[in-house]
Amino acid sequence: MRPSVFHRWWVTSLLVCACAGSDEPADSATECNASPATTSAADAATPPSVFLAFAKDFQGYHSWPSFDTSEDADLVGIHDGSVVTEYIRRTPPSGSTEFPVATLIVKEATGGTIPHEIFGMAKRGGGFNAGTPGWEWFELENLDCADEVKVIWRGVGPPLGESYGGDPKAGCNVCHNDCGNDGVCAKALSLGGF
Repeated sequence: MRPSVFHRWWVTSLLVCACAGSDEPADSATECNASPATTSAADAATPPSVFLAFAKDFQGYHSWPSFDTSEDADLVGIHDGSVVTEYIRRTPPSGSTEFPVATLIVKEATGGTIPHEIFGMAKRGGGFNAGTPGWEWFELENLDCADEVKVIWRGVGPPLGESYGGDPKAGCNVCHNDCGNDGVCAKALSLGGF
């Protein structure tokens, strides 16, 4: 039995409609993952020897253990007038003398002279950034979905023309080295406190 002309027209019309795009703007799913990442190499039971962080590794940072570090920021004159919260993906084992490779820390400052700043640090290991052993610095930006972020810049410091935390020298290593505590300045994240 051969399909009728009407039947062929109807099937073809369905296929065209199903494959055609929409004139409506794309929703936020084009920049955001439909399902949030739940695991990362940062969550491994045994830390890797080298770790390279991506935006997805910082996803969901608002659900990590958090610490109000506003007072620490005021003492050194950065993030003036801000409420500063630091988040750590996984706290180090008790008695650690340094943060393990794959440690992720996010510092979020809101309400100050700059309305919203988000910086991150990832312990890379493998001899990266001898200036502050193993740390890579990030500026992050929240996307409007599922607590996801995108990376604005990353490296041993901000790119030319950018600054970090109000430092006119645009550096990260100098201040973080001066902090001791394996380069983590927040007193609430003192290695002796875990």
